[in-house]
Amino acid sequence: MKPIFVLLAIVLSFAEALSISQLSLTEKFPSYEYVLREFDIDKHYIENVEFVDFVLTNEEKYRRFYENSARRGKKYIPLFKDLLVSDGLSHLFVYMSMTESGFQTYAKSSAHAAGLWQFMSATARRFNLKVDGKVDERFDPVASTEAASKYIRALYSMFGKWYLVMMAYNCGEGRLKKAIARAGTDDFETLMDSRLKYIPAETRRYLQKIVLLSMMGERIRTAPTKREKKIREKILPSTETLVNVYGGSSMSEIASLLDINPGELRRLNPQMIKDEIPEDISITQIFIPTRTLKRFRALYRPPTTQEIFAKRGYSKLIAHVVKRGESLREIAMKYRATELDLIIVNELKSKKLTPGKVLMIPVSKKIYESRLKY
Repeated sequence: MKPIFVLLAIVLSFAEALSISQLSLTEKFPSYEYVLREFDIDKHYIENVEFVDFVLTNEEKYRRFYENSARRGKKYIPLFKDLLVSDGLSHLFVYMSMTESGFQTYAKSSAHAAGLWQFMSATARRFNLKVDGKVDERFDPVASTEAASKYIRALYSMFGKWYLVMMAYNCGEGRLKKAIARAGTDDFETLMDSRLKYIPAETRRYLQKIVLLSMMGERIRTAPTKREKKIREKILPSTETLVNVYGGSSMSEIASLLDINPGELRRLNPQMIKDEIPEDISITQIFIPTRTLKRFRALYRPPTTQEIFAKRGYSKLIAHVVKRGESLREIAMKYRATELDLIIVNELKSKKLTPGKVLMIPVSKKIYESRLKY
């Protein structure tokens, strides 16, 4: 390219950046009303002096943070949005995960929170994530997002407003309740007022950051400028794909099946602390390189019913009608079987059950005969 054209390109790029920087926040972020409405925040917050100052001071820094996070998390963003929306939540909560971890798979805080949603161990277990010496599902993108959705829902039931949910997620339920009691209101701008200090400064910045990243994300999604279009190109769907795998196998076996290095598979799935995929997980999802998907579909298979019968000493099948509220784990324990056995025998695609569904339960001769007595 000739020097004159290089200079012209630089001047035009600078002019575009300058014109954007001089816009008001309502002009910079056309979707601001939608974002604020989704979080139950009054639309006039876009004119709040402290928020305007926060944006003007940090916009460029957080734009870089957004780009870096989106690049790291490009395989998670569509997945997270789908999981959140399917659970009745706004897809904008994906920016809460971005704020928490920057989509760094191995993210850990000094307070020992971990994973893409930065769960503490106790909270993770409260929402049925496995955290032990074998598996840490805080690093599992699917399991941790499902748990985060449940936690967000639980907080909403407690506080009734989405911005309060985000505050509680950051500073804790008890601390937020005390803040609301001190303030005598749960009004957003009152709680966020830095002079009154009802909630910690870290929590105020946390909310401001989520709102700013959400507005950036919505702007970039619609790609009105060349700069945003370039960012979008960086976060196109990635080269990893989620697949179902069954407990009782190992990451090394799957890597061998796919003809890839086990280290590559482990880097994609940091939630698997050890090589073995425990049987009590029964069915889970892992990322594999998309280039290996055809090979996976052709070669990977769960244990057969015959293999399960031989391994467990089963000899009979019993029909069980699922009752309302029953879980797969409860049914398996009732018949001294495992979740994995029930999934394989009934060719289930997930653990979710609907009342009235008939499951075939593999049992030993002893269990079968004991059931005949009733």
